[in-house]
Amino acid sequence: MNRLLKLFCVSSLFLMLMPSHEVSGKDAPAQALTLEDAIMLALEKNPDIRVARNDERIARNKVHIGNAGLLPKIDFVAKAAYTENSGSAMPSAIETTTSSAQLQATYTLFNGFGNIYAFRKLKTAGEIGTLQARNAIEQIIIDVSKAYYDLANAQEQLRVAGDAVEISAERLRRAKLRSEYGQANTQEVLSAMVDANNDSVGWLQARLQKENAERMLNLLLGRSSDTPGSVVTAVTFQPVMGYDSLKVAAIRGSADYLIAKKTVEQSKFEMLQARSGFFPRIELQAGYGLSRTTEGIDVGLADTEPGVSAALTLSYNLFNGFQTAITVENARIALLNRNIYLQKASDLIDKKTSDLFHAYRNSREILRFKESNIESAELNFRRTKELYVLGQATGTTFREAQLNLVNARKSIAAARYESKMLELQIMRLAGTLLKQETEKIVSR
Repeated sequence: MNRLLKLFCVSSLFLMLMPSHEVSGKDAPAQALTLEDAIMLALEKNPDIRVARNDERIARNKVHIGNAGLLPKIDFVAKAAYTENSGSAMPSAIETTTSSAQLQATYTLFNGFGNIYAFRKLKTAGEIGTLQARNAIEQIIIDVSKAYYDLANAQEQLRVAGDAVEISAERLRRAKLRSEYGQANTQEVLSAMVDANNDSVGWLQARLQKENAERMLNLLLGRSSDTPGSVVTAVTFQPVMGYDSLKVAAIRGSADYLIAKKTVEQSKFEMLQARSGFFPRIELQAGYGLSRTTEGIDVGLADTEPGVSAALTLSYNLFNGFQTAITVENARIALLNRNIYLQKASDLIDKKTSDLFHAYRNSREILRFKESNIESAELNFRRTKELYVLGQATGTTFREAQLNLVNARKSIAAARYESKMLELQIMRLAGTLLKQETEKIVSR
């Protein structure tokens, strides 16, 4: 009996050391973080989101007519050239020096519309950059949401584990009292002690999982890993569109598919730009400045007056080793590949739509069964507990009812958050995730 008393004291001490708020699993309202709060913090501080936005700015900055060669080029050119005309019939003109300094403007009037196609390709690249940034931000929102609901689930698991510890401690206390009055044998007390210790170990493991989930969420929110806090565990489901509507929305709104589609458009402009090499090139050049040619070696611009020069140049490549033809052919093959990838993206969208829709519908059905099951488990536990207190049910029967209730509570929490994550994945597929989450934040 002394050994039993020591074990009982150890379990009692463990219960006394457990923080009361962790046993009960109740969140402090002042510290509870909503999903909208978490997303708002991520949009502001998450490093990957900040990088994605900067990448989008880079892509947008490149969309400029000057970057496509549609604006004139202006240079300041200073030059000194020495020439020795050894074969000249005029001995006095054997050596000459030409000095010049001028502003020179060059503009391409026509190059087979290559500069126009280059600008259209830049515009498409800018749109792709925006879609890529959106895709990256949506993925981070999904990651934040998963980390958020992982923490919510961990809080629920810790609460359930705390309840299990309290129930087992009460059972152990009753078994100890009954043993002292000769109403229970040593085996019953030992069984209650083992179950209480197992539940205590389960609580410690649940606490560790909660702490790990907190650190993961803090990492995604750009906060210190040891920042304390909790999240709201309640879940509100939003209406989900039908299967056919979702397929249409996914084709129109999925960032992955739109990127593949824009990439095909970009490849078309690349091929047209490559074909511009078969056309002649016309350039206009104008200059304004000083120029002087003198006999001998005499670098300088003294005693000169500024003048204007202009030139119109037409060039047409007759042969360049088939380089233009090879470039055009490779661009055509690249376009063919992009179209293949576009079809692959379309097939993948169909598969994702079917997988997510049916997984979500199945998860809601499972959740309904689990909600019904937990009602039965709670009723069975209450009745078994009453019988156990009256001495009409064994400790084994009581423990079985307790485990059924614990498993039902843990299972329904996990099922609820899994179903919510599938809902968010559907919103992302339909292209409404970022829009809806941003609207919620703005409306607050």
